[in-house]
Amino acid sequence: MTENRTERWQARPSLNVARGGLIGTTTGTTYAIGGFTSGFGAGLDSVERLDPAGGHWRLIAPMPTARGNPAAATVRGDVYVLGGYAGDKTLDVVEILDGDRWRTGRPLPGARGGAAAAAIGDRLYVVGGFDAADNATTAVSVYDVHDDAWHDAHPMRTSRGLLKAEVLDGHLYAIGGTVDVQVFQATVERYDPAADRWHTVAPLHTGRGNPGVAAAGGRRIFVVGGASADGPLRTTEVYDPRADRWRTLDPLLPVGRASFSAAVHDDLLVAFGGFELTAGTPTASSRVEALRI
Repeated sequence: MTENRTERWQARPSLNVARGGLIGTTTGTTYAIGGFTSGFGAGLDSVERLDPAGGHWRLIAPMPTARGNPAAATVRGDVYVLGGYAGDKTLDVVEILDGDRWRTGRPLPGARGGAAAAAIGDRLYVVGGFDAADNATTAVSVYDVHDDAWHDAHPMRTSRGLLKAEVLDGHLYAIGGTVDVQVFQATVERYDPAADRWHTVAPLHTGRGNPGVAAAGGRRIFVVGGASADGPLRTTEVYDPRADRWRTLDPLLPVGRASFSAAVHDDLLVAFGGFELTAGTPTASSRVEALRI
């Protein structure tokens, strides 16, 4: 089902640094963290914070460890950045942004790149990703900030990396992803932390890897762009958990993008960074666009 709308994506102030394979996190404040300038080249250590009033991005203290395709989530106002890649090396490194300062956290139980992360209460969930042998995994690792310890939760049903995760109504959703460069997942799973169980819910209309994903008002999840076998996508899908249904929104991104991040501010869905195709070559982007939702 396609929803026809009169709104269109509008250009916003650009990032200071073009970056694909970045991660964004939002709990009142939106950050653009790390990434690559090209392919799986040297990772970036730079971090930008969005000023929601003016819409401008400000460079803040860089990460101690440069990396691309990490996972990130916010717990108690601290931003946890987990794993990722330094070139072709898979990392287990965890670093925590507390205000404008970084500190080192307890490492992941194993190195992982292209995982997804989300927080429920004082627990941080890291799902999927690629291990040090470059195998897509179903693993779910849980960090409890009180115990400063990791433990394993029930694994996902589907192996995948370059997925995204969001939380609605106390449940974690694992969305899309890829097994390799040829297989892009439409699968969506919902995790119940009280029961420690995963359930398969309605799939995306289009399989996609490393899309932008953001939740709005505790009622909807937006999935924007991402990689496909045909190249970066321009489409946006929105999920209604009550109906267990996805709808495709009519406005297309001006340019197909993958490996970027998304956030919701008030009534705006904001997409930032990523890789675009230029003459068939992935090019890191500083592009920022917003859609009124």
